[in-house]
Amino acid sequence: MIVPGGRGARARVLGALALAAALAGCGYHAIGGRGFFGEDVRTIELDGFTNQSREPGLPLLIGQAMSEEFARRGWLDPKSAGEVAKPDLVMNGTIHMAAVHSSSYSKSALALEETIEVVVDVNVRRAGSGEVLLQHPDLHVREVFLASADSQVYASNKEQALRRLSSQIAQRVHDELFQKF
Repeated sequence: MIVPGGRGARARVLGALALAAALAGCGYHAIGGRGFFGEDVRTIELDGFTNQSREPGLPLLIGQAMSEEFARRGWLDPKSAGEVAKPDLVMNGTIHMAAVHSSSYSKSALALEETIEVVVDVNVRRAGSGEVLLQHPDLHVREVFLASADSQVYASNKEQALRRLSSQIAQRVHDELFQKF
């Protein structure tokens, strides 16, 4: 008697079962986010970042990126400092450095591209107990942008790079906060 699919179908089923067994045994699992820190944890207060750099407005850009990232993922409700009487988690940080340097040049020694490097410390703790859930000192992020002799174009390109960089920081912090192996 010939079974439809024969050996090929049986091999595929056995292969799928072996893969499922291997994944179940490795210890890695996807997380759902909600309830990760306990069912009662729903809000994160985003305190402003202290700015020790010479880049005005950078704390605001990072704060906006953090709020957008947490709202987009939907696992914790981001709140501004003082918006909620008793937040569940509190995030704060310090911007230590924001430095721009030329990273590529033309044949006539004019800068074509600039690199901006930002170094921040980020800390997330439980508001009630003060337990530290994430501490990332010296988080380094870099972004490249086009240089320009036109000061307005240069400023616009730099601002766009700072926005992308702020978004990278927010994504990394969110991912690190919810990492679980």
